[in-house]
Amino acid sequence: MWFNIFGNILVDCLQSMKEDGEMSLWKYKYFVDVVDMKSFTKAGKKNYVTQTAISQQIAKLEKEVGGKLISRESGALEVTELGKVVYDKAREMLKIYKQMEKEIEQIQRKDVIRIGIDITINKLVWGKMQELIDTYYSEEDFQFSRIDGAVGNQMLAEHALDIYIGYGVDEEHRTEDLGEFALSEHPIGVYVGEKTTLQTAGMVSLEDLKGYTRYGTVMYPCSIVEDISDKFRNSCGKICHVDNAETMKIKVEFNDGYAFVDSYYFSKYSGNVYPISNWRCSQQMKVYYRRNREKKKLCGVLARLRQIAEEL
Repeated sequence: MWFNIFGNILVDCLQSMKEDGEMSLWKYKYFVDVVDMKSFTKAGKKNYVTQTAISQQIAKLEKEVGGKLISRESGALEVTELGKVVYDKAREMLKIYKQMEKEIEQIQRKDVIRIGIDITINKLVWGKMQELIDTYYSEEDFQFSRIDGAVGNQMLAEHALDIYIGYGVDEEHRTEDLGEFALSEHPIGVYVGEKTTLQTAGMVSLEDLKGYTRYGTVMYPCSIVEDISDKFRNSCGKICHVDNAETMKIKVEFNDGYAFVDSYYFSKYSGNVYPISNWRCSQQMKVYYRRNREKKKLCGVLARLRQIAEEL
């Protein structure tokens, strides 16, 4: 029985592909999202459609498989026995379809080097990248993305990037085929807003920072460094972790706080970065890359990035 149901789902997918020119999996995605989120409304918001549209698609799916997929008799959203089978198989199909799309894109863009650069890195590095393109390649050889560190980690893990330039890759996204090398290493500085009440005189000490909130994010490692004496850490203001580096900058600007950043290549708003007089800690910007032998230009690009590393 269950084999026949799954067979019908596959037939439906093939029929959709025949009629529409592409495989339509929306109703299965909507169903999976409703089950995962336990809400028609939330599933609608996630997919940018109305709750009614979600309900209509699931009703259509129920008609096609010949039974109820979701029950609300107890007041709560519950998946039926039939729904559990369809849910498991739908997830498998969605996963396979997503992987197929990635592999197709990789073939279509086999010669294009996809590079992601951390959004906190300033124009000095971008200028070097543009110089590399102008000297050795053309714009068509590359696809650039300016992205938050967490997004860069995810894209690298999903093979959506060939090269990521940033300040770290967490253990969750590290795999055996990931290579890396340092692009630059410079002292950490203190980033403050333009209207800060902090008395800087062109340089700050750790003691100057007492009473100010330090903002940081996991994916901008030097913003949450703990290589500071216990005495300072216990007597300074609170440490506030935020989701991403852009939020970190806004918090610093509007809340009269500060953040530890790469003193040379941090892309700031209207604030300033000052050196620290009585504490030295450096921050590495790195090149992370997937070892992909199919992309002939990749080795050449990495070699030239190593040359740029000597200049930064």
